Amino acid sequence: MEINPLSAIQSIEKQKLKVGQPGERILVEVLQKDGENYGIIRVKGQALRAILETSAEAGDKFWVNVGDEEDGVCLLLREPYLENPQDIPVNSQEFMELTERGMPLRQDLVNLIRNFTTFNSGVPLLDNLQGLFSQEFLDIIKKSFPKWETLIEDNGAEKIIDCLRKLGIDYEQRFWQMLKLDLRAREQEKEQLKDTLKYALLKEINDQMEEGHSEKSLTDLLDAITGQQLWLKTGTLNNGYVLLHLPLMNQERCIPVKIGIESARKGTKMDENHCRIAIQMETETLGLIGVDAYFSQDSLTLDILSSDPELPELVEEVLPETKARFTKLGFLLSKVDTEDLEHNSEFKDFLLGHRRRGVDVAG
Repeated sequence: MEINPLSAIQSIEKQKLKVGQPGERILVEVLQKDGENYGIIRVKGQALRAILETSAEAGDKFWVNVGDEEDGVCLLLREPYLENPQDIPVNSQEFMELTERGMPLRQDLVNLIRNFTTFNSGVPLLDNLQGLFSQEFLDIIKKSFPKWETLIEDNGAEKIIDCLRKLGIDYEQRFWQMLKLDLRAREQEKEQLKDTLKYALLKEINDQMEEGHSEKSLTDLLDAITGQQLWLKTGTLNNGYVLLHLPLMNQERCIPVKIGIESARKGTKMDENHCRIAIQMETETLGLIGVDAYFSQDSLTLDILSSDPELPELVEEVLPETKARFTKLGFLLSKVDTEDLEHNSEFKDFLLGHRRRGVDVAG
């Protein structure tokens, strides 16, 4: 589904004013509406310029949750009219994932958080789109998937970011920034947005709805992209956490990869020098395999997880080369263990977004 997190107010310029902490619930009053989108609202006794949705009218009052701040803009997420939060079945973990990101307790958002953890991204889903989009467009999307052998290069992280942008992970953010550009730059960015998978999905779904039908494969894939957008928000707890599902190409074969990252905070960013990175992927020889890495400054410990009984022997064979590679990257591989993936529920739960309480990733 397409998520616009705000029912009436889309964003407000902070104008050097602290509106509130992420997740805080505050009352908003619409004082004035100028044209279709702009207006003035009152927040905590202060009048602020805002970008409003078309449904907002002067005199409206409603409760909002303070969301994330991006590029000096603070998002306020209006609480829904129709749903009673007490009627929404949600466990404590899902409730935490929503509230710490400033999201309202809505059934559609709960479903996105819940369903994304079991979603496998990759070529199989694109195969379901055959006939709905041109083969040229699908090939472009597939080529944006990073290749396994290129991730060890210096620009490996850039390739991952490029892939996410091609899928449309930052679609709404780019659209918002586009509105602040001059006419020529705005048209250029608009054309680039049309090359994302999210734009193509939204357009096709809209065209089908006008014809009175819709393909479930389209809405499922759109939900997966939107769920990824929610899971890339680091939240407001002492440690930041993101969950990433990445389609990775290995010898012309697409492999779904799950990555969970938890770290201490370094200002508004995650601290790459004090973090835990968990990776799970399918391999041809060992089947499902996991890597649980803990970074503390320049020291690194690894847990390699698989249900293959030959795992310890294989790890021992490649250990000298692995240590040498990490040394070149500036890390001392101080410890390597092997475990049975099938019996390590904590690792699997971590890749579902369930964090252990009381763990200090800063060491």
